[in-house]
Amino acid sequence: MKKVVYILFLVFSGSIFAQEYSVSSILSELTEYSNSVVIEESVEIDATDITKLKTTTRRVVAVLNKLGDNNVNLYENYNENSRVRKIEARIYDAQGKEINRFKKKKFHDISRTDGSMYEDSRMLYLNYTPVTYPYIVVFESEIESGDSALISPWFPLEGYAQSTQNSVMKIKFSPDNKPRYRADNLDGFDISISETPDELIFSASNLKAIRYEEHGPSFLKILPIVRVAFDTFQLKGVSGYAEDWEQFGIWMENQLMANTRALSEATVARVRSLVANETTNEAKARKIYQFVQDKVRYISIQIGIGGWKPMLASEVDKLGYGDCKALTNYTKALLDAVGVPSYYTVVYGKSDKWDIIEDFASIQGNHVILGVPDGDEITWLECTSQDAPYGFIGSFTDDRDVLILTPEGGKITRTKAYETDDNVQESISKVKVETNGSIKVDFQSTSRGIKYDNRYTLPKRRQDEIDYYYKNRWSYINGFTISNIDFVDDREEILFTENLVVEVPNYANAVGDDYLFSPNIFNKNTYIPPRVESRKQILDIRRGFIDIDRVEIEIPENYTIEALPEATVLETKFGKYEINFVQTDENTIIYSRNLRVEKGEYPPSEYENYREFLRSISRLDRVKLLLKQEI
Repeated sequence: MKKVVYILFLVFSGSIFAQEYSVSSILSELTEYSNSVVIEESVEIDATDITKLKTTTRRVVAVLNKLGDNNVNLYENYNENSRVRKIEARIYDAQGKEINRFKKKKFHDISRTDGSMYEDSRMLYLNYTPVTYPYIVVFESEIESGDSALISPWFPLEGYAQSTQNSVMKIKFSPDNKPRYRADNLDGFDISISETPDELIFSASNLKAIRYEEHGPSFLKILPIVRVAFDTFQLKGVSGYAEDWEQFGIWMENQLMANTRALSEATVARVRSLVANETTNEAKARKIYQFVQDKVRYISIQIGIGGWKPMLASEVDKLGYGDCKALTNYTKALLDAVGVPSYYTVVYGKSDKWDIIEDFASIQGNHVILGVPDGDEITWLECTSQDAPYGFIGSFTDDRDVLILTPEGGKITRTKAYETDDNVQESISKVKVETNGSIKVDFQSTSRGIKYDNRYTLPKRRQDEIDYYYKNRWSYINGFTISNIDFVDDREEILFTENLVVEVPNYANAVGDDYLFSPNIFNKNTYIPPRVESRKQILDIRRGFIDIDRVEIEIPENYTIEALPEATVLETKFGKYEINFVQTDENTIIYSRNLRVEKGEYPPSEYENYREFLRSISRLDRVKLLLKQEI
């Protein structure tokens, strides 16, 4: 009798699930622009004991198509200071009928290493391959952790093209350690925040999917997000207290950096001798930076206190390697030894600029660089690179708010911004056109600023990698060969020069006995942003630049130019484009092209104008000359 009752209960509970979670029950407005829908999400964090956090998660996701597979997030991370007590997933068809179930033993247990030499962070994940769409996933987990320094933000919308029917995050806390929170981008969403003396509750209902729109702002400026941090916390057994950045910096210096910068007497004597003849801090710092680049190499190490406490400077000195924390701390130790002040600096390293949040002290960032003060200015050093010139950081850490550790504590400041006039590529091409339509070109190009960032590692690449780079860069040119390559990297001026000899067979298109010839050989704009109907997001041009091209074309003796195109100028709020043609003698034409693109943010209505600007450039870059054979 008990068996019968139990079976009936399973059947009954299954029918309840089908009614509650079938895909057909989802509001149609939540499926528009959606690859997946979070039907129900509940995250409960018990932080009443900051040395033993408990996080319980239940998430129900309807995957509408193949692109939604990445949104189910069937994994949990853990390390030596945390454990996954429970993890499981159930798969249902569109009507809510269970088709598969996976307990903890079915999840793969792997290292989270991403090229790290050492990594103690691990992941339990399920690699599920669906057999049909749509389908529904119910994911449940329970985790215990000794770390309360980093509470995962609440993203009721986790990304683009995903909608949410219902999401709740609850944080239970001790009244004497109430967490701070910061909410961003909540306007226009049905999101509420409530609290009791010992609990914070964040709730969201019926959030429509947000489309990805080309040249939009960072998703951190669009998606709703609530960040949470405790003033009193634990990190890998290290206690901390910080309600502002000044205190946070003092905690980092005293708890994470303390006793990590001692160097042997021999090393101190060596670097002091190295800078003995230098009279300025900059000159000393340059020599120390070069010393570090010659001596050590970058290897990611994520053990112990994770991504926060560096290995000892003496160990880096001995072993010759380290991660970003270790190499930055080592460089600082060497500068300390020669009397040059510097700031250990926490930053978000991404080409998409992310800021450390100025008014929300908490564990942030994913990378470390070094700041060397010079009056009111700071020179930034990328200590993980063996190639970057002194003071060059490039697009990975430029133009963003960072946390520097000063003797007075933590402070927020901003890294160097590479403005439009800094990012310059200037090319000169001398082209000889043969009577069979082939061309031979002496090409020289110099690059500065962010343009330099895209070039300066070329000399250390293998030949096949260099070939691939140019074939990708000039993908619109068929069958070219490079017979000579000479790179010049001026690290003092931060200027990179490419000297190439390029040959292109059949470059000019035959038209009877004549040829059509495109003078813009090496800098055609082939990119036109896609059309976006009813655009909602601002147009964000994140970096400005200048391209200057001069092409000197020598045509065969028995050919003439029938007519030169007119000079053209396009001037818009996004930038300026100019081309010009000059015939200097019977067989020589000079083509010049100048393009200036300005960084900036513009209203959504300007997106189509920006598209038209780039489309016009693309059209004018394809202008051809008619080389007419004399008879």
